[in-house]
Amino acid sequence: MAKMLDGPVPDGARSVSWPWYHHVLTNELTPDAEKLLSLYSGVPLEEMKAHIYSIRDKAWGIFPWPCVGEFWFLSFGLAKHPLYRNMVLPRLKAGQTLLDIGTCLGQDIRKCIFDGAPAANLYASDLFPEYEELAYNLWRDRDRFPPGHFFAHDILADNAAFTSGPLMTQLGPGSVDMIAVTMFLHLFNYENQLKTATRILRLLSHKAGSLILGSQAGSIDFGEQMLKPPFHRSETGTKRTVFRHNPESFERLWKEAGKATGIPLKISAVLQAPTDFLAGADSSFDYAVKKRRYLTRSETRRLYFSVMRI
Repeated sequence: MAKMLDGPVPDGARSVSWPWYHHVLTNELTPDAEKLLSLYSGVPLEEMKAHIYSIRDKAWGIFPWPCVGEFWFLSFGLAKHPLYRNMVLPRLKAGQTLLDIGTCLGQDIRKCIFDGAPAANLYASDLFPEYEELAYNLWRDRDRFPPGHFFAHDILADNAAFTSGPLMTQLGPGSVDMIAVTMFLHLFNYENQLKTATRILRLLSHKAGSLILGSQAGSIDFGEQMLKPPFHRSETGTKRTVFRHNPESFERLWKEAGKATGIPLKISAVLQAPTDFLAGADSSFDYAVKKRRYLTRSETRRLYFSVMRI
């Protein structure tokens, strides 16, 4: 059983009655998403919503993540990162490589390609192998995103399974210049975040300046938070928690991971400023907080981070 999930889909989780299963697209189909689907994927405007609904429901059938119900695969989190334009894209165009961990339907990878990054330099990984085919169906780019660049791998598998898995055997340790971790680490408790961080560091290039970056749900007050139904208990009945970071706790996490792996790191983390947050500087997340309080709290903020090897 995949350690990321520690059990089957919880009873009732696939119900379309949960508030995070959106039956109708509203502002999730942003101008950026519409542009990518139109100009990159060639989806006619009159067919676009039906195309999205079909893909979303297939993804929901694979696993009913709340982010899937909310169409977050139409949000390009990496492109919102402050380092995207002035560091990530120039490095990719100069020949460096990037791995997107927790890629879901590969939306960030496709945005990179659309923005001029060579597809050959981009790699993606997620738990479910079905996501590879579904991403091709969504973006209609089988002729552009190379086969063999998606790795179905459980980042929290036991050591033997992780070491023998495709990220370590096909991509290889120390092989990637940049690793994107967008809206992923916050799925886990502190112990599993630390385990994930140390494994990400094993994949990162040994060269100084190699970069891990991303964003996630953060909080003014750090600590473990109880998950809500239907994901609140494991298969054995134990309570599930996720750890929410502020910048200081996030820095401590990566310092601990760097010490465990013997890798010196420069760590930067910042919460989206409350004034920007309420004004909708990151409109997708702002909307989530103001309209969907069942998934967030008043102290929730988006946390942007970078972790650089020095």
